[in-house]
Amino acid sequence: MGILSGLGRWLGPAPLLEPAVRQAIERAVEIVEPILKTVSGYERKLAPAVSHALGYCEQLAADIPGPIGINARAFSADPLVHSLFAAPGDIAEMLGKSRDLRAFLADPAQCEGDDFFALLGMRQREKAVMGIAQQGGVLQSDVPQRLLYFADHTLGELGCWQENTRQRLLEVAFDGLAQGFAQCVAELRQERHEARTAWNMEHASPAAGRDQRKQVLEERQRQAVASLAPERLLQALADWLAAPRERLYLKPTVVSVDRMGVIAPHPGAGGSYSTLTFPELVGRDRRHWIVLVARISRQDARDALLRQEQANRYLLI
Repeated sequence: MGILSGLGRWLGPAPLLEPAVRQAIERAVEIVEPILKTVSGYERKLAPAVSHALGYCEQLAADIPGPIGINARAFSADPLVHSLFAAPGDIAEMLGKSRDLRAFLADPAQCEGDDFFALLGMRQREKAVMGIAQQGGVLQSDVPQRLLYFADHTLGELGCWQENTRQRLLEVAFDGLAQGFAQCVAELRQERHEARTAWNMEHASPAAGRDQRKQVLEERQRQAVASLAPERLLQALADWLAAPRERLYLKPTVVSVDRMGVIAPHPGAGGSYSTLTFPELVGRDRRHWIVLVARISRQDARDALLRQEQANRYLLI
């Protein structure tokens, strides 16, 4: 009976995939290379890696701090918000210039709650300045200092509820993993093109004594073609998604600054410094984004958009 039951399981239908896993597989294949669908059992082969990647992305989205209120009041009361913007007016300027925000508020399908949520991303920057500091109990000027500031503030993944935003973050993180592999595939295609071009040029040359060179180029072209075979690409995609931490991760950052953004050279030495903790999102290109989930007042957002419209109209006039 054991042999027969095992044979029955082997011949029987494969277990159904969870809808979320199936949808993620289809998204990944469309992003990377639709021809992967021609590989027999591609869903079953990708399912374990995709399921693992989804779980990782879900945890990553949950680990992004927030929601944190982003408004003029928080600028005065919250050291983190105070450090993210140079002045309260910069918050309104960010809101007023956001195309995603304008589209979100213009959509009648969106809820009408007092607040909404979004992913706030920005770049961390430092610059050397000369300032005033107390050294040895004496106030001195022209002291070398490092100033912390943030640039390129961007809003995305807007939603009426925090859960909506974090779900979108999960999906964006997973799609980012697939897009990273798609870039690798594009590089393989470029290598195939270059190998084929080099072989054709060498093959057309009448010069003698180049057989060895032609063999090398022929092998290079063969390997380039083989690397793009659907079966091989499918396995490579599965390996890629099975190790998501190597492609996308949150890097914790801790820094102590005063109210002017001056970085404390020796945080443990006392002084009016606030210790800030925030994560940097690091992707395949190794560009770092500071990220957090922001809570934004709908009225603040409308007022900011209105002021931006009036400013644009003034410039046109």
